[in-house]
Amino acid sequence: MVSLAGAVSASPTIRQISAAETRPLRQAILRPHQRVEELVYPGDDQPETAHFGAFLDGKLIGIVSAYREPPHGETNNGAWRLRGMAVVPQLHRKGVGTLLLRESIDYAKQRGATMIWFNARTPAIPFYQVHGFQIRGEEFIIPEAGPHYFMWNEI
Repeated sequence: MVSLAGAVSASPTIRQISAAETRPLRQAILRPHQRVEELVYPGDDQPETAHFGAFLDGKLIGIVSAYREPPHGETNNGAWRLRGMAVVPQLHRKGVGTLLLRESIDYAKQRGATMIWFNARTPAIPFYQVHGFQIRGEEFIIPEAGPHYFMWNEI
């Protein structure tokens, strides 16, 4: 985790990282009850999958992964799923999530994406709505992760 002792005025940088590099933050922020080894998501190592990290002063402070994957039960070849979005809590509302979201959407667009979707944790809904995403359906529970909504946006 990043310590904010002393003011940090630099902007975070976003770059592509490996799936393995995402897992410590996936564990620390999203699923602290699981071991890092358990946080290998299906599709993590597919050729088109991309993982992005936000870095501040050389430290990983945020992550997101983008997968070419239609929503369950659909066949949209232009659908991309975002998964495992996380920013260290000390840097919420500082623009890090927006940078990660834009980078992952741009990556998917360059590969023909027509739709972006994900399962959003209920407290994160306002963040995604500000970025144009819409809720589809009712709230549901992901075991060991809590309440979520399906969200999507055509691009």
